[in-house]
Amino acid sequence: MALLTLYDTQDGIKRLLNCMFDLGAHSGWYTTDKPREKAAVDYQQLFDAYVQLIQQAYNEAAPWWDGTVEAERNKGLPEKDALEAAFNNRMAGPASDPRVVWIVRVIWLECANRNAMMADSEKIRPEYLLLQWLIDAEETELVRLIACMPYWPVGLDENGNWC
Repeated sequence: MALLTLYDTQDGIKRLLNCMFDLGAHSGWYTTDKPREKAAVDYQQLFDAYVQLIQQAYNEAAPWWDGTVEAERNKGLPEKDALEAAFNNRMAGPASDPRVVWIVRVIWLECANRNAMMADSEKIRPEYLLLQWLIDAEETELVRLIACMPYWPVGLDENGNWC
């Protein structure tokens, strides 16, 4: 069964893959994105670990989210209104699950750590690894999960480092 979401997955993908350009977060080194197959082995291994972790989180978050929407339906709301009410209470929908947020943060920060040790030409944008590589791997439901996030759960400190 497909993950219940209120918003268009393609809109979420576009927003998440492009939002860091607004910050100029990669402007010092970014030139182009690499598919998984052309990335350094370190990044490929990180992605493989991420897929396992995010799949486990999905397996727990999806039924939790279904139950959240069902609880709204049990209040007498029609399907669409129940889904909207659930999103109003948890703006990232199923991606609000703390495991999902934690995994995304850990993998993002680990990718940033690896980037700090790589030549500019080898670096991978964390958002690209987290989302585009899932798309390329045809992990449709995992993509739908991540695309529910309204923003990436990371920030930049006063020195421009991810935190």
